[in-house]
Amino acid sequence: MNEKNTERRHLFIKIAVTLLCFGLLAGLVVVEYISRTFNTYRVVRETEVILEEGCKTAKLANNLLIYNKDGIRCMDAKGKTIWDITYQIQEPCVSVDGGTVAVAGYGDHLIYVMDESGRIGEIDTNLPIRNLCVAEAGYVGAVLDDNEVYWIYIYDVSGEEITRARTSMEQSGYPMAIELSPNGKLLGVSYLYLDAGTVQNNVAFYNLGEVGQNYTDQYMSGYIYQEIVPELHYMNESTAMAISNGRLMVYSGSEKPTESKGILLNNTVQAVYWGDENVVLIYNGAADEGRYLMRVYDLTGTLVLEKGFDLEYTDIQSQNGVVTIYNSDEVLVVTLDGRERYKGSLGGSIRKMVSTSTKYKYLILFENTFKVIELE
Repeated sequence: MNEKNTERRHLFIKIAVTLLCFGLLAGLVVVEYISRTFNTYRVVRETEVILEEGCKTAKLANNLLIYNKDGIRCMDAKGKTIWDITYQIQEPCVSVDGGTVAVAGYGDHLIYVMDESGRIGEIDTNLPIRNLCVAEAGYVGAVLDDNEVYWIYIYDVSGEEITRARTSMEQSGYPMAIELSPNGKLLGVSYLYLDAGTVQNNVAFYNLGEVGQNYTDQYMSGYIYQEIVPELHYMNESTAMAISNGRLMVYSGSEKPTESKGILLNNTVQAVYWGDENVVLIYNGAADEGRYLMRVYDLTGTLVLEKGFDLEYTDIQSQNGVVTIYNSDEVLVVTLDGRERYKGSLGGSIRKMVSTSTKYKYLILFENTFKVIELE
C-alpha cells in the first residue's frame, strides 16, 4: 500500500511539474506577444484597384468604402468589390455606423442607405439636406432646410417617417450635430443658439421608443453649455459622448440619457477620432511632448493613454486596444499602455488604412493597389 501511495505521489508531482512548465511557457509566450515590437509586415493579399477622380474613403465594418460624386463601392478583406452603386451627387455626405452607411448630397433630397450586402433603402426627403446620421439598425436622421426653419426627420430604410421635429434659431436653435444610437432608439441633438447675444449650446436627447411616447415631444433630457459643442457620438446603445473645445461629456442611459461625467480639457482640441470603445483627442504638443499630444478616454470618460508623437498624421484609428496613426508615407502603431508596436513605411503611398477585427491586420488602399497587410 505504501509503495502504491509513493508511486501516486511521484506521478502527481510529475504531472504538476509538467503543468507548471507548460503554464510558465504559455505565460512567457503571452508576455512576449504583449511586449514585442513589430519590425516588418506580411502582405496577405494584393489586388489592383482603379481609383476614380476625386474619390474619398471610409470604413464599413471590416470593409473599405470608396466613393465620389458618381457613386460608391464596397470592397471586402479579399479585395473583392461586394457592391457598386451609382448616383449623381456633387457634394457627397457620408455617415457610417458599424455595418450601415447613408449617403446624400448636401442640398439634395435623396438619401441612399446600404449595408454590407448592398442597397437596403432610398429615401426622398423633399427638402434640401443639411446634415444626416445613420444607425446600424437601419434608421436615418436628417436635418432639412425649409428656409428659416429646420426640420429633423427620422426615417426607416423604406423611407417611412418615424418622427419629426421643427426647430429654428429663435425656437430651440440650429441642429449642428445629430446622432442616433446603434439600435435607432435614442436621438441626440446638439443645438446652437443665441441667448441675449451670447452663443450657447443645448445637447438634448429624445427617446423614439415606447418609453418616449410618455414624454412631451419624446424629449428625455438636455444640458446647456456656454460653448459650442460640434461633436456628438453614440458609442453604443447606452453611452454617448460630446466634445467642445474645452470639455468632454459622457452621457449614460438606454432610456433616459443623463450626463454621467464632465471633464474639463486644459488644451484646445485640434482633432477628434472615435474608436470602437474610446475617443482619441489630439492637441498641439508642448516642447517636451512632441509635435502632437494624444489623449485617449474610455467609455466612462477615464483617461487611459496620454502620449506625445511627431508624425504629421492624415488619419487616426482606434480598435482592439490599438491606436494607428498614419500619413501617406509612415505608420505609427501604439497600444493603450503606451507601447510603440510599429513605426515605419508599408511600402507605398497610403490613401486609407482600415483596422480589422484581427489585431495588427489592416486593409490598405494605396494609389493603384489594395492590400491586406499583417504586422509581424
